[in-house]
Parts: sequence; structure tokens; C-alpha cells
Amino acid sequence: MDAVQSFTPIGGPSAWQAADLHRRDDWILHLTPDDIREIDDAAHRTHDSGRRIPDIEADDFPLPTLAVRLRRLRAAIKDGIGFGYVRCLPVDRYDRETQLRIYWGIARHIGDPVPQNRNGHLIGHVIDVGDTAQDVNKRLTQSTAELAFHSDSCDVVGLLCVRTAKSGGQSAIVSAIAVHDEMLRRAPDLCAALYEPVVIDRRGEVPPGKAPWFAMPVFTQHNGQFSSYGPLPQYINSARRFADAPAMTARQHAAIAMFYDICGDDRFCLRIPFQPGDIQFLQNHLIFHSRTAFEDWPDPTRKRHLLRIWLSLPDGRELPPVFLNKWPNITRGTRRGGAVMAAGKTLMIPFDPEMPAFS
Repeated sequence: MDAVQSFTPIGGPSAWQAADLHRRDDWILHLTPDDIREIDDAAHRTHDSGRRIPDIEADDFPLPTLAVRLRRLRAAIKDGIGFGYVRCLPVDRYDRETQLRIYWGIARHIGDPVPQNRNGHLIGHVIDVGDTAQDVNKRLTQSTAELAFHSDSCDVVGLLCVRTAKSGGQSAIVSAIAVHDEMLRRAPDLCAALYEPVVIDRRGEVPPGKAPWFAMPVFTQHNGQFSSYGPLPQYINSARRFADAPAMTARQHAAIAMFYDICGDDRFCLRIPFQPGDIQFLQNHLIFHSRTAFEDWPDPTRKRHLLRIWLSLPDGRELPPVFLNKWPNITRGTRRGGAVMAAGKTLMIPFDPEMPAFS
């Protein structure tokens, strides 16, 4: 936090409440048949040229008319409400390679992909592979567990819905600024506590020379700009296993409890059902996201499946130095954020969660 900090409401277009978004739909880009023809043409062009998916840039995936609307959506993600949706992509008619090629091509009009785990994956599979909340060296995304409101370690996270669960798995988002301002209204002292570092378990994603835990504030203000980082409660709790990790104070515990309470309040929380073909783009500095626990289909070919991509915005905001506790790089204009890769790993896109990755 800057040396001199005045705790006042932040407000602005990013400080929305759920009712604000129910009254408008400019945050949704509905794909038309013409849009889909442009997408298909771009996918075929990159495929026929032999271009590898990770090598595709925005100019290699031309979308003559759709790109104009994607730019408007990107502006809202970057400087407005902090998120946007693309809907009506006919994912069922594409094979997996084409799904990934199209998803990558659309995402390249939003930002630059960065690795999202120590294996160097540029697209990840959010699907149950049997991981459990009790395994402290695994993330929770590949389980059926609830994910409380949190943010990822990149400027923008994208999620493409391929299939939904038998029940549950409901997605929700909340404005970090609206949560901050409500905390400030209710309990200024507890709001201030979240400007102090919270100890978080790295869950096996440990950079060389670093401790297996890190400390990061939930709220920051740097050079007059607000940013946030939402930790999962399981990662806060499992950090207690490290003897050298500072213990949280009673004030911090109370602040975290209020934080999650406000995030889940229907006045602030926007619940958006995912349908196959939906793409959700969220700016992690302004938006927290969550999902409910879910029951999956017994047929493996019907399991809930999202494809995740982490994006850096080359024209994104300046981040405070404390983000280096979690992010490998915070320099503007570079592909910043992402995971610290294990030695010897190369960037790749895994075809399926249980199959070898391809580059």
C-alpha cells in the first residue's frame, strides 16, 4: 500500500451491483451466424496454413466485423465493468482441436496468453479428475468442490463452457470495488485489515528460492488505482501447516469472514448460468469469481468441462510491487502474470486432461 492512504469509497463503473447488470445486456456479445462464419473461416485458415495454435496472433485470426465488437467488449473488461461474455459459440459441432484453435483465436483479440501452472499449460481443463480439497498440493479446479470467490494470477481469465454438470457448478461473479466499498461502509477497520498481507498456501506451485506460502493483501491502491487479489479460503487455511508462516490475527479472520459474506450477498453477487458455448472473460484486478460444488454425470463423455485461458493485457494497469509475491512478472507491456514453470517444461496446450499435451 502507498505510504499515505485515505480510505474512501472508490465507486465508478466497476463498482456495480447485481441489479445494475440485470437491467442491461451490453456485457454480452451474442454471436450471429455471420460471426460464426468469420470464426470458422479464420480457424480453417490457420489450420490449412499449418500454424500451431500457440503461434497464432490476433492478426492471424482475422474477424473482419466481429473484431470491432470484441474491441468494445475488451474495453469494458479493461476499463469498465471488468468483465464480458461471448455467447452462442456452437462448441458441439467442433472437434477438440478446433475448439481449442477457435478459443485461442478469439482470446488473442483480448490479450496475450500466459502459462497457468508449473507444467506450462497455456489452456487448462477445468474438469473433475478426482482431486480433493484435502490434497494440499493440488488446486481445486479439477475437483467437484465449491470454489469460493477468488481471483487468478493474470490480468484476464477466460473460461469456455464445453459441457455443464448434472447439477450444481453454478458460476457467479462480484465487483471487487463494490465489495470494498460495502466493507468500508459497514466496518472501516475490517476493510483496512484487508490492505494488510494475508498468508496463502502456494499449493505446490513454488517458485525457485521461494517459500511454499506467500503473503498478499486482498485490497491494494497503487499510484491512485485500486487492484484486488482474492484468495481461496482453503488456501488460507492450509497455509497454517507451515511453521514459518505468520499466523492471521483475529481482526484478519473477521475481515475475511465479512469479505466472503458480502461476496455471496445477492445484492452484489451476479449469478450467471454457464451454457455450452459461453465464454466468460474476467479482469482479475476488478472481479472475483466463484462456482458452487457440483454432481457430475457418471458418463465420462458428459462430465462438466470448461477450458481456461490466462491472458496478459499489454496495455493493462500498473501493478503494485507486492504482486511479485505471487506473480513472476508485473512489468507492463510484457506477458506478465501466469505461473512459474518447473525447470525443463515447455509451453504447451494439453489436448485432454488425461492425455499428453501437444504444442
